[in-house]
Amino acid sequence: MSNLKSLQRLLVVQAMYEISINKERIKHDSQQILRDIIYSLDLGKKLGKSNLNFAIRLLDGVINKIDQIEDILSKSFNDKKKLKTSDSMLLAIFKPAIFEIVYEKDTSKNIVISEYLAIADRFLIKKETGLLNGVLDNLKF
Repeated sequence: MSNLKSLQRLLVVQAMYEISINKERIKHDSQQILRDIIYSLDLGKKLGKSNLNFAIRLLDGVINKIDQIEDILSKSFNDKKKLKTSDSMLLAIFKPAIFEIVYEKDTSKNIVISEYLAIADRFLIKKETGLLNGVLDNLKF
């Protein structure tokens, strides 16, 4: 994952995962959450002097639209029981991906899906990656 935008998407996924585990984190400033992740993963060199505008916009957008995003996810999931028992990391990947597809119109849906599938390959098993692909490809909003 060398592209700066791709790396920022990964940071947002990690932030969403962290928030899912520690609900108190959502009270912190998005920029601080991202900087904490950058520091803990020693990503400063990879990000260079990036201002993280894309990651901040994405994380703030997901947090601000979380109810709508979760509603879209629920409508798009055929098996509601499976959604409730889904892995926290899978859900952390779904949320910014849905936000980008629905609310950020500057990147094509196929590129967004491809980016989040690349992230999923780092953390999930093939079955979950396939589920991610299928749901994102057939979002109902």
